[in-house]
Amino acid sequence: MLANQNLPGLGFLVNYAIYDGAVSLEALVEQVYALAPIDEKGDEEKYGENNERAAIFRSQYSSLIPSPRHGGSAFSLAVRALTTKAKRVVYDDPEDPVSNNKEKLRVQRNGEYGYTVQWEVTPLRRNKEYALTRVRRGYIDGQPRVQVVSDTLYRIRKAFPNSSFTRKWMRQYESHVWGEATHPSIENLRKCVIIEPMKAESLPNDGRFMRQAQERLRDAFVSASMCIDDDKMRKSVRGTITRLGGILPHASSGGVYFVYDENKTRLPVLNSLSTVIDAFAETANTHDRDAMWVDRAIPWWTAADAQALSEIPISAHYTSGMRSLTYGSSKKQIEDIQKMYISTMQSAQAKYYQLVRQMLQDGEIDEELLNTKKAEVVKTLEKAEKDLGAETVDLATERYEEVVTGLTSRFQDMWTPDERASQEEKKRIDARIDSLLCMRLS
Repeated sequence: MLANQNLPGLGFLVNYAIYDGAVSLEALVEQVYALAPIDEKGDEEKYGENNERAAIFRSQYSSLIPSPRHGGSAFSLAVRALTTKAKRVVYDDPEDPVSNNKEKLRVQRNGEYGYTVQWEVTPLRRNKEYALTRVRRGYIDGQPRVQVVSDTLYRIRKAFPNSSFTRKWMRQYESHVWGEATHPSIENLRKCVIIEPMKAESLPNDGRFMRQAQERLRDAFVSASMCIDDDKMRKSVRGTITRLGGILPHASSGGVYFVYDENKTRLPVLNSLSTVIDAFAETANTHDRDAMWVDRAIPWWTAADAQALSEIPISAHYTSGMRSLTYGSSKKQIEDIQKMYISTMQSAQAKYYQLVRQMLQDGEIDEELLNTKKAEVVKTLEKAEKDLGAETVDLATERYEEVVTGLTSRFQDMWTPDERASQEEKKRIDARIDSLLCMRLS
């Protein structure tokens, strides 16, 4: 691999990593603009101060910067802010009239009365409604092992004015960030999610806790609706690289892709994408690492106020980054690239084979679906033939051709059960089968 991107090679080996964090879309756009190499742009120039340069920036980077979440997606991320793996020890005398320790739990076997407590979120209707459950653990006299007591006390639900509210809010917010609209009302967005007692019309178990939880939920929902989180950024980067034709090296699950670019036509987009990731690292992975849904070492409900909560340390982080290294400049590297393509093509063929086999087992063939999936496989083969030649495609399809005969026989048994069928009918069916199963490109 060569760090100099201008040296000859078949393409680029792209290696990226996106770590925990979140940054508002507005701050991310400002940071990308600050890092973007745009002619005549001053170091201190803000986005929007020069209309011509802002237009150039939008054309180059707007498709690489993802949109925030909205609706159920933002809601499901926000509820994670109410749960944590950390536990708190509570010493609670069961003889106290207002005790929560009616089971007489002890922190340790034969020790003081009390328990460890944490709050968990359970989906009732995913992306729509959740339950907030208090989980207590402790020892009971006569029992050698830890006992668990769960109390589902609160309901978390959406209260959107209508089904399109958050989508319209997000569009207006994006337009505001790009300089085309006013900022939508944050207070209206906050009111879209509520926490209430689990049992309708009942008093809350702890009114102060419920209010604190609701404020945190609303803060997290607003944050999720205005911020680009690490998962959103990760999916956006992966989508951009795959649209550029990136393929996974064999035995890789992600984070490393090979992009064929012998003429370096895709290099400007890769470098622009790297700028976006650098901007995310400068903000989301540094001073803005306090995404509310990131797990913390101390439970959020123990903080006395918002300022104290912001000072609670969170788990260790790394800094996001991306590198594009010239690859395919030696015989060994070219052989490795060929293995990547073969692995990708064989994986696509295997998925298609499994789909055909399942349909044959079920006794029902969906030709429209098969034609759609086959087109996806053929597209993969065509790309490999264009990049590396027909020989690579032949190597990748050898195993698949071995199983086509068996699949053809199964199709014939299903579609021509009557031995008296005319020869013309058999030829027509054989042509249909060949059309579905054959992966010939010419």
